[in-house]
Amino acid sequence: MPRSGRRAQRAAVLGTALAAALAVLAVAALAVGVSSAAPAGPDSAGAVSLAAAAPPRVPAGVPSLEHVIVVVMENKNADVATDPRSCPYTAQLAATWVRFADSHAIAHPSQPNYLALWAGSTLGVDGNSCPAHGAPFNAENLGHALEAAGRTWRAYCEDLPAVGSTACKARGGLYARKHAPWANFKNLDHANERPYSDLAKDIASQRLPGLAFVIPNNCHNTHDCSVSAGDAWLAAELPAMISAVGNRGLVVLTWDEDDRSEDNLILTVFAGQALRPVTVSQRHITHYTVLRTLCDGLGLAPFGAAATESPITDVWLHGIPPADPKKP
Repeated sequence: MPRSGRRAQRAAVLGTALAAALAVLAVAALAVGVSSAAPAGPDSAGAVSLAAAAPPRVPAGVPSLEHVIVVVMENKNADVATDPRSCPYTAQLAATWVRFADSHAIAHPSQPNYLALWAGSTLGVDGNSCPAHGAPFNAENLGHALEAAGRTWRAYCEDLPAVGSTACKARGGLYARKHAPWANFKNLDHANERPYSDLAKDIASQRLPGLAFVIPNNCHNTHDCSVSAGDAWLAAELPAMISAVGNRGLVVLTWDEDDRSEDNLILTVFAGQALRPVTVSQRHITHYTVLRTLCDGLGLAPFGAAATESPITDVWLHGIPPADPKKP
């Protein structure tokens, strides 16, 4: 065969081999891409279990949040709070958004848990005295940190007798200061402590603060009334809150403590359009973990025990637009 013919034949063979190799590489790349993009499968309840997700996602941190509302209920363990027979709304809420299956309070009784969530420490308080033992405090807390950062906050308490009231109890015990930790601090603006009715007004006038704490009264938080009464209150009130925080916001529903067990297992739910819906997180969290996550989302330096916690980063939809720095 002439030399030019042999060169043509070798070129044809090499071309065929190269095409085959490229085809193999393309198939391999496609397989890897499909594997890495495959979503985590649902568990038996239809929720995505983050502990079982494969392959693991690389967390992108807590997104910048424009509005956060924290609602604190009372004295029930997680199983009671999500029993669909007595708490159908709460059970559905937990199944719809992000439920933390290993969430724990810090202490017993109530007051130290509220302080832990607000200030990253129980501040040595181990009871429900009013005022809290050692108060007024000057320790760092969410209210002071937000004011220093030029951001807004308010605490909305049902049956609070007046703005900034220092009363220990009111309305026949429906309001209890032990559930209002901000009342025990001297380094924040007590004009931000408002009756619950002001929340609806602030939402309607588009003046929702950057952070809002909502404290139902001692019936609606299930302290003195049935879990069904608390569930009915949540069903009536939470939808408006979830809508109000928008697609760059968060509603936290949590319990101060359980029914005085040693395990202190409570229900904590994150709700809002910034989250991956129908998700169950198996991560062990406490009030300090939630506080750390709030600090990161609100752009605050973490403080107290929250400073040594890792924020919750694997439950967010990271494609949400960044928060508007001009918002409260």
